[in-house]
Amino acid sequence: MVAAVDALATLAAAGFDIAHPFDAAAAAREPGLAALDGDPRLGLLIGNTRALWQPFTAALEDPALAAEPDPLERYTERAIDLAFAPTEPAPRIYYGHRRYGGAFLPLQRLAAATGLGAIAPNHLVIHPVYGPWFALRAVVVTEGDPPERRPIAQPCRCDAACRERFERAQRSMAAADWLAVRDACALRAWRYTDDQASYHYGRMLRRLP
Repeated sequence: MVAAVDALATLAAAGFDIAHPFDAAAAAREPGLAALDGDPRLGLLIGNTRALWQPFTAALEDPALAAEPDPLERYTERAIDLAFAPTEPAPRIYYGHRRYGGAFLPLQRLAAATGLGAIAPNHLVIHPVYGPWFALRAVVVTEGDPPERRPIAQPCRCDAACRERFERAQRSMAAADWLAVRDACALRAWRYTDDQASYHYGRMLRRLP
């Protein structure tokens, strides 16, 4: 467990400041999460708040990283692989941007099932502190004692403005309309900077078919 603690400190320094522990064997009973079953069973749902932006943009000074087709995905893999490299036995790592058995792991469902946040009617996961202003990047399954987790109550309630913006975004391919869905949430203390929000939403729409 000491190695895992050291790994989480390394990840936090790289901007991945969310490491939510859960029982991987219990979570594996959720649809789409069967890959998490087995030993060991301490799962860590890795993500980030706006804390990612400064270390990530600093890393982009590396020309090789900046030239990657998706620098953020490569940065995520490098940071998590490096953080857990000293861990013995080697953990199982599942990245949110990779397919396993032909499908992406439903990290939003995992977050809701293990109490990190609750899924709102606009399909965003809402955290009690961060609101919708965080991202889920990977799952690490490693040695340790998993805690018992339960779903939490919805931290906020979507009002008419939330519903209206979501309906508008569903008819739109504009990044501003999709960003407005997040901005409608009353939990705004951890909102991304404008530069970070523009990067993430521009990237999201470029990946749509």
